[in-house]
Amino acid sequence: MNARTEDTLSFFDRNTEERPEIVQGLIREGDFVVFAGNYGMGKSPTLADLTVHLIHGLTWCGRKVAQRPVVVIDFESPEPDYKNSIRRIAARLELPTPNVPRDLVVFLQNARNDPGTARLLEAIAARDKQAKVAFLESELREKPNAVVIIDPLSLYFTINWIKPHEVVGAYGDLRLIIHKYPHSAIVGTFNLRKRDRKNGRADLLSDPREWLEEVSGSLDILNRSDVRLGIEKHHDDVRVINGIVRGREMHPLLIHPVRDRDDQLAGFEQVIPEQSDLLIAMTVKQKQHWDNLPSDFRFEQVADKIVPRASLSRLVEKAEHVGALKKSEEGVYRKQCGGGL
Repeated sequence: MNARTEDTLSFFDRNTEERPEIVQGLIREGDFVVFAGNYGMGKSPTLADLTVHLIHGLTWCGRKVAQRPVVVIDFESPEPDYKNSIRRIAARLELPTPNVPRDLVVFLQNARNDPGTARLLEAIAARDKQAKVAFLESELREKPNAVVIIDPLSLYFTINWIKPHEVVGAYGDLRLIIHKYPHSAIVGTFNLRKRDRKNGRADLLSDPREWLEEVSGSLDILNRSDVRLGIEKHHDDVRVINGIVRGREMHPLLIHPVRDRDDQLAGFEQVIPEQSDLLIAMTVKQKQHWDNLPSDFRFEQVADKIVPRASLSRLVEKAEHVGALKKSEEGVYRKQCGGGL
């Protein structure tokens, strides 16, 4: 066997495993994530809730979470609002307030007399884009496995977001940072375009691809991101998070706000989907399999007997992610809604 053949074999033998998940089914190490929604829809509160769960490694809205430090760059939240939000979320979960800067590093543009804010303002005021890159790298050198949240991304890289070459340049810079720190992930928020009242907007639960076309600015940043997520109101207080995950199947998430004793927002919880939501989330064949399953079952009891094993695996994964199925410690699956023999 010559050296070239050995090199070919080693190429196909190495790095064949999926990168570790940070948030089950949503974010992996090395991902660049776009999170979009209307103003006031809850992007920042959702990310604040996720921040506390990441720091403590707690399951978030039904999704397993790997414990990580978090770096937050926030251009919009008033200082008291952000701090009180994190406190309320931690109190609801009966957890200590995150340790700053050990577990959480926060740069609030609207903070007063804060050294971190001064550093941030210096970085974003620089005409040289490399100053912004250096700012992110300086934080990741200290916390190489951190999740970095930039809210919104358009205020960090002050470029013309409708010019593809400028967008691609900013994307390339973010990719190089992730390449240097492969155990990290970057999440950037975006707003939606003004709604076309004549044609309306696609439904995020049923048509996430079309819905994401309405993200403000160029689609170049969306097309090159690993995870494209959106959040919008579904019904009543329920929000839907859905989108497209490169190379993997995305399962929608239904959540609703949780309030404390003073009626202040204190995070989010997963919502059990209604029957109509299942019809949207599942394919026709999956819905048929779902209806044939008993209300309580063990995987091996029904695999290849009621539902083909491979189809059952995919169905169980989707049903668990959307909150329609729960698994007990004894390994028994129980339907939370919709059908059952």
